[in-house]
Amino acid sequence: MATDIISSLPCEVIDNILKYLPLFDAVRTSTLSREWRYKWVTIPHLIFDSTCMGNLLWKYNAVSIIDKILLLHKGSITKFTLTFADSKICPHIDNWLCFLSKCEELTLCFDCSGSYPMISQLLFTLDQLTHLYLVHGELMPPPIFKGFERLVRLNLVNVSMAAGDFKSFICKCPMLEYVMVESFGPKAIGDLEIDAPNLKFFSYRGKLNSIYFKNASRLAEMSIIAHKLKMPQDFPLFEESHSNVLKFLSQIPSITKLTCNRNFTQYLARDGVPHKLPNNLNHMRFLSFWVIDLSTIAEVSCALCLIRSSPKLQSLVITALGLRDRENLKTAAQFLKEQQACEIPLTRLESIYIRNFSGLESEMEFVKLLLLAATALKKLEIISKHNNVSRKARHEMFEELATSRRASTHAEIIIRDFEII
Repeated sequence: MATDIISSLPCEVIDNILKYLPLFDAVRTSTLSREWRYKWVTIPHLIFDSTCMGNLLWKYNAVSIIDKILLLHKGSITKFTLTFADSKICPHIDNWLCFLSKCEELTLCFDCSGSYPMISQLLFTLDQLTHLYLVHGELMPPPIFKGFERLVRLNLVNVSMAAGDFKSFICKCPMLEYVMVESFGPKAIGDLEIDAPNLKFFSYRGKLNSIYFKNASRLAEMSIIAHKLKMPQDFPLFEESHSNVLKFLSQIPSITKLTCNRNFTQYLARDGVPHKLPNNLNHMRFLSFWVIDLSTIAEVSCALCLIRSSPKLQSLVITALGLRDRENLKTAAQFLKEQQACEIPLTRLESIYIRNFSGLESEMEFVKLLLLAATALKKLEIISKHNNVSRKARHEMFEELATSRRASTHAEIIIRDFEII
């Protein structure tokens, strides 16, 4: 009988086919024929997730399944994923890491309620890693750790590390291009110092005390959603030597896309905000304020400083907070009217998207300010706040904005109802 086409393919080609199958299905190919009995044992990707294990856990123990597959496996394992590591599995991970000396992509997701399991220090011997994704655990690099020289992508979700350890860890991974960190709870990292000369993307969600980019000259995209920051009661006078916004933005000259929430905007404004930065953010194309109170002068001043300092800005996205303090409303509105006399060179801004808009006086004055400055504006889209703006009020807002002075007479203005995105 003639051999089938797939069976006659070179081993590396068969491995490449099998690695794209769920591991459970790849192992099941051993039942096809005697020739296929051990084809699966050389596949380079081992992914133990719910898809793989769901069909087996009713009958077998997870530890015994993984033990057996690793013992039978031959060749290099370049990708290893374990996404259901509960407290019963954690003690066995040391043994499994011994099989992963050639691993390039490692994912360990611990599902342990309460305490943070200590992640095995054998992890730090895997010097071939290019991608590392850890969820819920405590990471403590040993003093002899020299770094992951090939690591390009790092994801840490609720991984506890001392601030000094995090700083040292990042510094010892010189090829890092992508870093995403989520850090909440009492063991949140909190203080971030980043020394990563090849970093292009950085995202942080969680508790934040301070952030400093020592070396990130290539950083292009950044998102910071900060929690639990202590804010001043009053907007302080600007002091250049103490200004957070100057310190922070001077460290990231190549930034093209920035997303920040209200807490982080307030953090930047903590020691006062200049009219604009001494050096423009000449690469900035996209700026997003994810919830900002347009009736608070500190937040508005910080937003305007970033906008004024981004002459090549093309897209601006804002989620408004809505009415919080009526006493501040008139003050903020008057402040914004005064700012309309100040030149803002927005010659590249083409689209403005504002969500959760209530039509407050300060919000309207903020939009008018942008309309006066954006000479190339093509579209202003406003999504009104759910159940808070009547059809009549929306029409009045549209009429007021449509008839107000603006630099781009061809800009389309759209005001519509809230929608869930």
